[in-house]
Amino acid sequence: MLLIGGSRGMAGSIALSSVAALHAGSGLVAAAIPDRILETVASFSPAIMTVPLPESEGGVSAEAWPVVRPRLAKQSAIGCGPGLTTAGGSVRLVEGLLIDRPAPLVLDADALNVIAQEDWIGQSEFWHLTDAALLARSPMVWTPHRGELARLTGVQPGDAEGQLDAAGKLAQQTGAVIVVKGGPTKVVWTDRPESAVTVWTNPTGNPGMATAGCGDVLTGVITSLLGQGLDVVDAARLGVWWHGLAGDRAAAASSRMGMTSVDLLNHLAAVPA
Repeated sequence: MLLIGGSRGMAGSIALSSVAALHAGSGLVAAAIPDRILETVASFSPAIMTVPLPESEGGVSAEAWPVVRPRLAKQSAIGCGPGLTTAGGSVRLVEGLLIDRPAPLVLDADALNVIAQEDWIGQSEFWHLTDAALLARSPMVWTPHRGELARLTGVQPGDAEGQLDAAGKLAQQTGAVIVVKGGPTKVVWTDRPESAVTVWTNPTGNPGMATAGCGDVLTGVITSLLGQGLDVVDAARLGVWWHGLAGDRAAAASSRMGMTSVDLLNHLAAVPA
């Protein structure tokens, strides 16, 4: 499986996702990252394979997509977004992934911010939603926190009910399973564009997980489960539950106030799936 992201100053994001995918059961994990942070990401674990990407001052350059694209057909799943930035090269990457959809795809963080920035939600070339076309395309999971969901939908974080309704409409528009991160995290999906929306509420997790990097860990877990062949809804729900339980154990081992995403990551492998 392949995880795409990172930038100078944000190397930890994609490294957390990559190590989380390994802890969640993936045999081989590659991180496609800007060349300047390759050694930093590799230093998090010798088990992470790295793919250096061309870069510009704002992040990956437009030449990154031709490097990534030939590798996609061999991937069991792809995750994109942690630490990516929303510069021009990132826009090209996300656009290519949305149109090609060569494997199950998880979009998080700056991948979602790119979609919001470019106002792609209403553009039909990205969301071919006839039943036949949906069956032909690889599934997607989007994992926005409430701020990212606000940028995608215009519904502000303080309106929890409105955001949940907006997530349902987003699932209908895009065909993606939407993971609305928060307290508690909810997984939102629909079987077909015209179908009713289903909402599942995760019973695990705690407020201590509202700390930098925990969302990046979740991206790695869900991408890993998709790569192991789980159905898209099952991968999203199991990933959220597993991630939350690891967070609960991390909080119990230290404290909700003092835990970090690294603590969560270290408890992930001990949680039975």
